[in-house]
Amino acid sequence: MKMKAKWHLDPLGARFRIRNGITGGYIHITLFRILEFPTRQSALAYMKRAGLNKEIYYTEAVR
Repeated sequence: MKMKAKWHLDPLGARFRIRNGITGGYIHITLFRILEFPTRQSALAYMKRAGLNKEIYYTEAVR
């Protein structure tokens, strides 16, 4: 039985975006501004609050 890693090692100083795994699009604030979060946990909290499916959307680190 494989155990999933509970903690991710995030790059220092990175910000996080939410990306659609099917279309490759990002979640936007406006037409040209992509929504960014200071931590992975805050991006995941936004996904939960907005009702985004975790099987389709994921977070990615951006420097």
